[in-house]
Amino acid sequence: MEFEDPLDPLDLAQVAIMRVADIASLLGVRRKRPICGRLGAELLLVVDYLNTVSLDQEELLRWPQKTPTFGNPLLEAISHAPPGSPRYNRSQEAIRQGLANITSGTGVAAENAILHIQRFMKSKNTKHEADQDITTKRKIPADYPSDINILAYNVLQEHMCCTCNEGSVQKLPRRHLAQLLLQPSLHKISDHGQVQFDILFSSRPFWNESSLGRWQDVQLLVPQAKKRPKKRARFSDHYSSSPPLQSSQKLKQVAEGKFCDLISLDANSRICLTIQDDKLHKSGFEPVKQIVEHLPGISLADILKNYHLTARMKLTLAYILAQSVWQYYDSDWMKTTWTSKTIYFMKEGKGNTSSKQGDLYAWKPYLSVRFGDANLESSEFSNIDGEIHHYPRVRALGIMLVEIGVGSPLHSSDQERQGQPPAAKINEDLLLATQYSKDEWRWKDCDYPKYLSAVKHCLDLGIFASAPCMSEKEDAEGLKQRRNILYDKVIFPLEEVLQGTGWMQQLTTIGPLETPIKNFSTQLIAEKPSTTDTLLPPPSPKAAKKTRTKSEKAAINWLSRMQRLNEEMVSRNPPMEPNNSPAPVRIAVLDTGYDDCAIFTFQQDNQHRLKGWKDWVDQSDQPKDCHGHGTHLVSLVMKIAPKAHMYIARVAKSPSDLLTSSENVAKAISWSSTEWEADIILMSFGYTEEQQCISSAIRKVLHEREDSILLFAAASNSGANDKEMFPARHDSVISIRGTNSDGDFQDFNPPRNQNEESTVGTLGVDVPSAWLSDHDDEVYKSGTSVAVAVAAGIAGTLLSYVGGKSKESTFQDVNKKLRTRHGMQAVFRALAKPTQKERCLYLTPWKLMGQSDEVRWAILVAALSDIY
Repeated sequence: MEFEDPLDPLDLAQVAIMRVADIASLLGVRRKRPICGRLGAELLLVVDYLNTVSLDQEELLRWPQKTPTFGNPLLEAISHAPPGSPRYNRSQEAIRQGLANITSGTGVAAENAILHIQRFMKSKNTKHEADQDITTKRKIPADYPSDINILAYNVLQEHMCCTCNEGSVQKLPRRHLAQLLLQPSLHKISDHGQVQFDILFSSRPFWNESSLGRWQDVQLLVPQAKKRPKKRARFSDHYSSSPPLQSSQKLKQVAEGKFCDLISLDANSRICLTIQDDKLHKSGFEPVKQIVEHLPGISLADILKNYHLTARMKLTLAYILAQSVWQYYDSDWMKTTWTSKTIYFMKEGKGNTSSKQGDLYAWKPYLSVRFGDANLESSEFSNIDGEIHHYPRVRALGIMLVEIGVGSPLHSSDQERQGQPPAAKINEDLLLATQYSKDEWRWKDCDYPKYLSAVKHCLDLGIFASAPCMSEKEDAEGLKQRRNILYDKVIFPLEEVLQGTGWMQQLTTIGPLETPIKNFSTQLIAEKPSTTDTLLPPPSPKAAKKTRTKSEKAAINWLSRMQRLNEEMVSRNPPMEPNNSPAPVRIAVLDTGYDDCAIFTFQQDNQHRLKGWKDWVDQSDQPKDCHGHGTHLVSLVMKIAPKAHMYIARVAKSPSDLLTSSENVAKAISWSSTEWEADIILMSFGYTEEQQCISSAIRKVLHEREDSILLFAAASNSGANDKEMFPARHDSVISIRGTNSDGDFQDFNPPRNQNEESTVGTLGVDVPSAWLSDHDDEVYKSGTSVAVAVAAGIAGTLLSYVGGKSKESTFQDVNKKLRTRHGMQAVFRALAKPTQKERCLYLTPWKLMGQSDEVRWAILVAALSDIY
């Protein structure tokens, strides 16, 4: 009999628990046992926890040399055997029977198991917090020897003395601009173990920066030194730092003073260089890979002043910079001070200097290298009199992370700081960055606490307290310990955020920066940064002058946060084949129509998403809106649910006309279900009395769709003066009330319906959205009609997420349940927060933000476990 290689204990635990969780969840659905769903959800949380930990060396030593092959045959079989195999099926059936036994009857055994799991998770979370002061408990990734970085820098530096135009009267030292591409990890050429550096050199020396000539794409390969074999006789004292290349390419050494000629060839090709025996050699030419416009780069400081970076862009850029600092920490590449003024971005294009269409990518930062330069602010350890933070490289990284996080450089200009002593400038930057890192107002839109944790560790004066540098000539062991601490305290938290959001595997798929939207001359971080709704187009000059109220700004922030959540959830759904792609969620809006020339229709992809139009007022074939109410709602839903397709039914000319348009509403409900096959129908209006024709239409579509359709309606704006309106109070319709951005239920809401267990409200105060085309800017509106549009959009986002996952998950019934009123309301209650008003829940989907797929699914499965 053949046995599989035993899994690592952690891997075995993760695979086994995940598969047991799947079996429990499916068992709960088939046998209608909610406790099975709860048990499965708790097990998924354990899997998520195990996915974030690793065994340190001490723990590994405590594991037996050979994992027992039959320590737990069921779990080993369910982990090793491929699904569908006889061995897997037998183990699955045994586990299913065991779960059925412990969940039968009163389910006391299952409740005890759940309690045990919860205690385990609580203890592990407590231990995790207690371990924060330990130097490092996480696995540091494999790294190539540091002498690779040192060798690359030193060899290039030997060729950096410019020999261009030696007869020139110019007396200033001349060097060519050099831009080193920073990446999460340097590429290795697998055949020969060579480390690759991608660099751009200007064809002319930088003292004439206004005419730098062109950017030359250069690839530098550095072979790794092979470890000297142990216990082997050697017949020479010489040991080359770079072994011979096993390549058919002929190497030609670059002679001293000839590097300028090489990078000035203007051959529209990529120069391939190799270091051999500590000397620079030319190995050939390849097609250009770094295709950039031949223009000066744009510094990170200017990018932050003039461009808007999404949360995904910020996290990716911060991670790449932090990872690069760690990679080069103990090399001369750090002699150039790493700041927002030495990190650059290059416009990508066809190299045409007249082109203005080059794209900039947040995931492609370059370090502007000044070979031979060095100052106290770039050393690993500094002991300037009066200095507070003695580790310049980590301090500078922390300042950049603050600048990226708040979206603006620390200082608009250094002119006012000229003449200050070095220690004064250093301490001023540190204290200002520390102040910003503690200012909750500046980080109110940050939904990633681990990003802030990384920032604060960089700025912490005692970050290297357990491995301090005692002098400028520190030993290698102390330097290694500090690098480990840097990875553990700074890089790893950023890595966890990217893993949790699903962005780690898609770092290089982020689109380019959008057109500049900030004012270069007026954007100062010293002032409270202006809050710009990332979902809105750039405001016109007139709109920029208008002062927004606190409530309006809060609503903008709320919508921006929703956009970030959508970015996360979309990134977790991998692209599918066209034939297998899930159908987009369809949302029908029954209202006053929409203006097809309103500002929202000109935003990217919006025209493509407007799929259906039907006019029951004027029978117009062209979209129209004589009021603006419908336009406002359509635009708002499209913000909240950016992947949904929209179908608009015009049932009245104005909200007041809706009172006499019940027949149109009934027809539109039927049309939306049968012709458009809508998943969600939005009705942001109401009647004092029940409209029989609308009730009949609702019952009919629910019967035809087997309850698999969601109907939303606004509760009322009359406060306690009137009861909840119809159709919101219909027992098959989801009624929504309005809150402010903090979840406070507003006075315009009607009293709670006594027949309902609880009421749900969401953002419905001062919410910006498009209006008619005669408005250049968005209009801020309040009321339950606005709140119900937000709720319908949230439902659309949830359906899009689940629809993109259900085919690859064992929770195939989640999609079906979520499309029913009871299912969606159960999930709303799970996501909502209690408020000061009795049985009034504030709906926000923030519980899903920053979570892994496993945790999100656990939340959904647990919420739907009682729905049949």
